[in-house]
Amino acid sequence: MFATRVKKSQGKRRRDVDEDGDDDAHEGDVTVPIPSDARKKLNTFSSSSKKANSQEVMDARFQTSTRQSVRQAYAGDATYESQIDTEQDKDARAILEKNIKLNADGNDLSGKIYQGQAGYKNYATKKEASIGMNKYTGTQGPIRAQTWARSICRFDYAPDICKDYKETGFCGYGDNCKFMHDRGDYKSGWQIDKEWDEKERKKKQALQGREPKDGLGEDGDSDDDKYLIKSEDDEQFACTICRNPFTNAVETICGHFFCEKCALKRYKKSSLCFNCKRQTNGVFNVAKSLREKEKERVLEEMNSARDGSDNDDE
Repeated sequence: MFATRVKKSQGKRRRDVDEDGDDDAHEGDVTVPIPSDARKKLNTFSSSSKKANSQEVMDARFQTSTRQSVRQAYAGDATYESQIDTEQDKDARAILEKNIKLNADGNDLSGKIYQGQAGYKNYATKKEASIGMNKYTGTQGPIRAQTWARSICRFDYAPDICKDYKETGFCGYGDNCKFMHDRGDYKSGWQIDKEWDEKERKKKQALQGREPKDGLGEDGDSDDDKYLIKSEDDEQFACTICRNPFTNAVETICGHFFCEKCALKRYKKSSLCFNCKRQTNGVFNVAKSLREKEKERVLEEMNSARDGSDNDDE
């Protein structure tokens, strides 16, 4: 029911015996302490409860870099040079030029001092013109390649359009003409803006009922069909002598058209056709189709002049 007591002296004696036995077992082992760095390294990522000095933290974060920053420079010019080939002062062409110069000046040090590959005496006389021919013959070592890389941009403000065909509708060269046969009209920006303003003004007046819809289509746009070149209008539309619209147009036996006055004036100097230089024999027939168009053109000009005078009176 009750536990027996253990005497203190007996437990103490047993412990002393065990310690003596351990000392005998480890008597031959030698323990060498590991030297530790007296200065503790700073670990900014540590979660230790010990707070580091604020100055040490700042020194650890901001350290002076030993690298030097080189500013990038852009040339921005059109003289870029490729540097993949041999330098031009060391290539085969430079050596040949140096050899020619030494032979021409008279090399007194030949055979005494080594002057490199170009210092040998060349008894076969060469001219500088032969150096330039190496690009075609390839007889003197590697050919010097082109080193410059350039890019240009060209704006064609004056297209090659046949002036005779544009102004008169006829060209003596025909399909062999090297210029483009185009009768289109190219307008400047201010001309387009002016026409747009005029069109808008007519629209406003038509909506207000002040002016009828003359020249306006169903959607209010101007009638552009009158500016189109129809297939039947591919024939000559102006005199090639005076470069003006026909006045009493006549036709030669070779099929060319002129003003009656211009044709007679030309016949006084030469009986040959002004366009094809063929013999006309003084025969000029009436060009009925052109004279009908001439009458229509005169009527349109008279009507437009009458409409303009009416608008001025209003």
